Amino acid sequence: MYHLLNTAFGVALPQLADATGIMLFLNAMDKIPISLTVALKVDHIPAYKILKDIVIPIIRPSIISIGAIFFINSWNEYVWPTLILKDKNSFTLPLALQNYISSEGGTNFPLAMALSTIIIIVPLLIYMVFQRYILNSISNSGLK
Repeated sequence: MYHLLNTAFGVALPQLADATGIMLFLNAMDKIPISLTVALKVDHIPAYKILKDIVIPIIRPSIISIGAIFFINSWNEYVWPTLILKDKNSFTLPLALQNYISSEGGTNFPLAMALSTIIIIVPLLIYMVFQRYILNSISNSGLK
């Protein structure tokens, strides 16, 4: 019906309703003064311009940090892609790693460890690049 099997969108879709992201967005939006948006509406500024020119630049650090957190979570996910992805050509890297590990003792450990290292590099780089946004967003989420 929705054609989500064997698609990247089907793997990423549950991340859109993640409680952590909703909480971080809510706290970021609470920092925008209501008087600012009311004053802009009084000046007959269209809602899309308020969103594009005022709101999004204010919450940009939260958008970046939530995007990085969701990417890392999606990258490391194992159970949900196992349910959604049936074609071996569309497997994520953690699922592909499972092909090199055997419960019968025939595991190719050098190859599995090399693939594990490659799998770790991308989320580590994403976190290192966006670390200040992630830490700032999380530390300010409880402050008023």
